[in-house]
Amino acid sequence: MSSFDDPFAGFPLEAAISKRGAAAGIDLGDRAAGLAAHARAVLRADPRLHLTAVTDPAQFLERHLGESFEGAALLDPGAAGILLDLGSGNGYPGLPLAAARALLRPLLAEASVRKAEFLRGALAEAGFADGRVFEGQLQRPSDLPPLEGPLRVVAARAAGGWERVLPRLHSILSGDGEILLWAGEEVEAVRRREVWRRFELVERRPLPGRERSWVWKFNISPRVW
Repeated sequence: MSSFDDPFAGFPLEAAISKRGAAAGIDLGDRAAGLAAHARAVLRADPRLHLTAVTDPAQFLERHLGESFEGAALLDPGAAGILLDLGSGNGYPGLPLAAARALLRPLLAEASVRKAEFLRGALAEAGFADGRVFEGQLQRPSDLPPLEGPLRVVAARAAGGWERVLPRLHSILSGDGEILLWAGEEVEAVRRREVWRRFELVERRPLPGRERSWVWKFNISPRVW
């Protein structure tokens, strides 16, 4: 790949991804190469699709991959089933989560036709043969096609309306289902709503270098089973 084709030219992307994963307690192995291919695809497509405002290589690594790994570290290492990335956009955090927890199969939900098309190509380029893209507005379980297996994890980062949509997905989450939410302190007020009693806050993990920003982990509340 020439430097013209590689937006990370001169930056040791694969090694940096592996190192950042290890810092979060995750051994990516050869999956780092797939994440590097995806990162390059994001920056190559960015001028026409507006996939990210972060184009500096080191900042890109931290904001998109590093912060995803911080969330992956909260998941059960043996988690298996479908990982739904709500409002996936550029494929973060869904693809790093699936790379970090290899028994999860990514389902990337994206309403934009052009971004959904990009995500299909990104899944193939990054080596996620079992990944799928749901193209359309996802507001409730009936919007989804039949799932091929249990919905094990739902991830939401910069997804509009997450406070309404996530509780609606409770009915299709597996009994050991987990929710990861990248958000600020507004979550404290939202989680006290009656509808959010369906979930139980397990942990929140601060994002390195970010003020008042966390990854929040919720499990299915035992009170509703």
